[in-house]
Amino acid sequence: MADEQMETTQNPVELLASGRRHLAVKDYNAAVESLATACELLAKEHGDMADQCAEAYLWYGKSLLGLSREESGVLGDGMPGGGNNEEEDDDDQEENGEEDQNGEAEATENEKEEVKENGVESKENGEAEKVEPESTTKDEEPGSSKADEDKDGEQEPGTSNGDANDESTMNENEDDVDNLQLAWEMLDLSRSILHRRVQEGGGDAARALLADVHLALGEVALESETYDKAVTDMQSCLELQKELYRSDDRRIAETHYQIGLANSLASNFEDAITHFKNAANILESRIKTLENPTSAAEDATVKKYSSSDPHYSIEGEIKELKGLLPEIQEKIQDMMDYKAETIKRVRETLCPSNGASSSSNGAGSSQAKPADKPVSDISHLIKRKRKASDTDEASAAKRSNT
Repeated sequence: MADEQMETTQNPVELLASGRRHLAVKDYNAAVESLATACELLAKEHGDMADQCAEAYLWYGKSLLGLSREESGVLGDGMPGGGNNEEEDDDDQEENGEEDQNGEAEATENEKEEVKENGVESKENGEAEKVEPESTTKDEEPGSSKADEDKDGEQEPGTSNGDANDESTMNENEDDVDNLQLAWEMLDLSRSILHRRVQEGGGDAARALLADVHLALGEVALESETYDKAVTDMQSCLELQKELYRSDDRRIAETHYQIGLANSLASNFEDAITHFKNAANILESRIKTLENPTSAAEDATVKKYSSSDPHYSIEGEIKELKGLLPEIQEKIQDMMDYKAETIKRVRETLCPSNGASSSSNGAGSSQAKPADKPVSDISHLIKRKRKASDTDEASAAKRSNT
């Protein structure tokens, strides 16, 4: 049985399928482990840039992207029990802190009582007993060998623990960076392979995978905050999807939404509004198609999901799409508000207020009368210059005629 399990786990096809299942349930650590082994086996068998490696690189890059997001805290709020554990830890720390404070207070009170008792006894018994505390303090002086031994014994473990903690923290930060960087590298390898296959006539399957790679690269660019690069990669995905799928396909709507999100983060509010609206329009068109029994029966996507997913139903998809529309409409409204606020701030920056202009012109001097026109209006100066040039040209013509 062990040999059979080993053969199954070492099969790249099985590892790829297992990694995709783990990725579907957001178990990114297991997905990374399975897909990394699949990529390694396929690269050894066919070569690093073989066509057989393209899909494995794609899914491995996606799993690394998900793991990077999870470790950086993007998905922390959605993890089950995450917030409750933190609250429990805080409560435990507070309780432990109160207990420590109470314990310290009791200890200090006991020490004070002992000091008082020792002082009374020392006064009654004479000076001989006073010498003993002095001898004990001398033994504990920093220069004594016993103090040095205690100091060295306590300092070395503390420094070693501190160094270990610092190294572990640095390793965690490096892993976060490496996962995102490695995700980009694997996706870029997949893009190179699929681009070559498309140029060689690889067919719609290669083009569909290439579109998915461009979308994943755009998501990596979003995580690294290179928003212009994200828009470029996602636009490449959109162009391929428009050639492959129907105009009301959900995948096109998703890409429009992602492009809108990238533009919103880049403060390109007008472009963001356009793509969010396109996504909403596609989903509304898709709902109409599904609500029509004749169109739904002839739809290729419905046939595909009905045959491959036993849990799929047209009613369920309609309900899901209707649930997405309010979120997109909220994004559109947010972008419109941001755009209006930005325009307002620009106008306030460029145009002075009426109160400031009136206060600057209210001195009653002779210079206040020509300021009836706005400061930005210099048309009267332009006209004077034009008249002066016209008179110069006329005088020069008269001189040439004489």
